[in-house]
Amino acid sequence: MILRLIACCWWVLAPALVCAADDDFGAASKIDTDHFTIYYKSGVDINALISQLHVSPTDVVLTNLTVNTSSPQAQLSSMVEVLFARASDVLDMHIYSLKANIKIFATQQDLTSFYNNLFHQNIPCTGYGFYLDDTKSIYMSADNFRREILGHEMGHAIMSRYFVVQPSVRIQEVLAGYIEYQLRKSK
Repeated sequence: MILRLIACCWWVLAPALVCAADDDFGAASKIDTDHFTIYYKSGVDINALISQLHVSPTDVVLTNLTVNTSSPQAQLSSMVEVLFARASDVLDMHIYSLKANIKIFATQQDLTSFYNNLFHQNIPCTGYGFYLDDTKSIYMSADNFRREILGHEMGHAIMSRYFVVQPSVRIQEVLAGYIEYQLRKSK
């Protein structure tokens, strides 16, 4: 009974604790897209992010979108939108009103430290990124800003809005992993 009470309290309080966490992106540079606001810390090179993202001509054709190369900010913004459209198409879940954040730490160590401070445990799985529904934010490091990882995390953002009753974590990981697989395969 006491364990149930503790679990219920944690279930109610955990979102408030996550939202209260300061991710220190208030002074970060930002780029707005149709579906995301991209925040990136000092020391993050936009051109490196663009080259790591590897949006392919196939992605552009499949989504019927274009990549705007007028500036690095416009290019990154349009590439993120192409990947969002690809992730939505792979899942066949289209959330046109989705608005979320992508927050990019300068290093993998910064991302790992943030996760450890937030949850008091090590970052799970590969640790390349994670999505928090409470803050509607994808957290990644510039070191691992790759199409398949970003697509995977976008999948979590899409599923969090698509399903009224959320599927189990395992099912969500399978679906997000399927996006990751499709994006790796079509590189």
